[in-house]
Amino acid sequence: MTIRTKKEYADLSVIDAKVSIERLNKNIINLSAFRAYKSQRRLLQCLAMEYNYQDKKSKCAVPKSKMLNVSKLLEYKGYKGIYENTEKSLKIFDEYKNHNAKKCDIIYLLKNINFKWISNITNIDNIIQKINNL
Repeated sequence: MTIRTKKEYADLSVIDAKVSIERLNKNIINLSAFRAYKSQRRLLQCLAMEYNYQDKKSKCAVPKSKMLNVSKLLEYKGYKGIYENTEKSLKIFDEYKNHNAKKCDIIYLLKNINFKWISNITNIDNIIQKINNL
């Protein structure tokens, strides 16, 4: 049973992106990478719940090991680019774990996360402005 709602995942996705940008601006690259990864993951989890793709046996809507499978399903539903962004976020997570996160990868991911997909669930205006200023 998932412990968060679709709205909570949407809100957290936006918060994670904001924190990632703040850390990026302070040149705290590795922690920025982690929050960029979390932003994409939580957006994915929100959308998974929208289509009932969440893992009903887990507290987490989409376990890390199932992110690519779920993103592929969502891509078929019309969320163009979500699979590529999920691949990129997993790459960034590996960079984070290995303490070699790349600023250019983080910026690329943040600029490509499509927050418009969750704009009917949470306010995205502030995050869009922050991303446009990267």
